[in-house]
Order: sequence, then C-alpha cells, then structure tokens
Amino acid sequence: MPERATASSPLSVFVATIGLALLAATPAAAVELDSLGEDGKLRGWFAAVEGHGSLLSDAANRSMLGGSFGYGARGGYRWNGWGLFASLEHNMWLATEYQTEVVQGAINISVGVELTYARGFVRTSLAVGPSILAADTILDDAGTTGFFIDFRPVGLRWAVHEKLALGLDPIGFALVAPVLGGIPLIYAQYRTHLYLEATF
Repeated sequence: MPERATASSPLSVFVATIGLALLAATPAAAVELDSLGEDGKLRGWFAAVEGHGSLLSDAANRSMLGGSFGYGARGGYRWNGWGLFASLEHNMWLATEYQTEVVQGAINISVGVELTYARGFVRTSLAVGPSILAADTILDDAGTTGFFIDFRPVGLRWAVHEKLALGLDPIGFALVAPVLGGIPLIYAQYRTHLYLEATF
C-alpha cells in the first residue's frame, strides 16, 4: 500500500492562495524586472518555486485517484525571450477509494523550453523528463520510472519587484506516467500553477 496521510482540503487552500496572490499582484504596481532589455525581452538567469493543483484529471485504470497537488522548483537561463530550464517537482495524489487521502504520488524531473513575450508578461512552456513512483503500491514498487510531460500554453507574470515576479499558469496539461509495464499508471492532469520567480 502507498504511504498515506489524511488530507485537510489541500486543493481548497491552493485555490484560495491563488485568489489572494492575484489581488496582491495588480498591474498598477508598474514594476519591471531589471532583466528586461530595452527591446522588452527577458534575459539572464532565473529560479522559481511553485505549487500546483489539479481538480480535473483522468487516471487510466486507476479510478480511485481523484485530483492532485504538489510543489516544485525550476531554474534556467533566458535570452531574447527564449529560455531553457530544468525542473523538479513532487506530485501528490488524492485517493478516493474509501475516504479522501493523500498518497505520495510521483517525483517528476524535466528539462524544457519556454517563450516569454508581451514584455515578459506572458509565458508558454513545454518540459519533458522521467516520472518516478514515490511510494510502493499494491501493484508497483517505489522507484518505478516512466515519463513526464508538462505543457503550459499561456501563463501570466507580474513583476512585484525589480528582481521578483509572481506567476500564474491558469491551465496547463501534464501527463504523469511513472508505471508503463503491467497495468500502466498514466495520469493526465489539467493543472493550475502559482509560482514566485527570482531573476539574477
């Protein structure tokens, strides 16, 4: 059985956090990142911490899995609006077979590419890499490895300081597939991400 802990409405807390962040990060601040060039394109190193939640998902052959949530970090380098980055995240799942419980889910490692435009206000990104099962289940052992895809078509970024930006990716698609053999564990998630990014 996977490691489990009782959930205390984690997705509700995540949604409330997004709402408060949007209220705090209004465009009226008129702050610009110091990494924004005269041509309006971002350049330089960046690092971010983020949280994500998914209310809409589809776990193939695992109907006891509902939504998911998690946290992670990413960092990389931008030039002329384009960026390359690496990311690491812990994706936890809500099990609903008997009662709502949190299971450890998967560790996802990826590398990706992004494009920022509209003076750094809008971002599109795609990342791929391995997905590693974080805990034993009845069918599979921890450490079983498959693949991970994370596509975020349109995200918004607000500069809250010369070196800090708050970001919201309102809808993204992630495919978490830590188990490919036997009975596959392929988990499609429609996610919302909230992150805080520092530039250097």
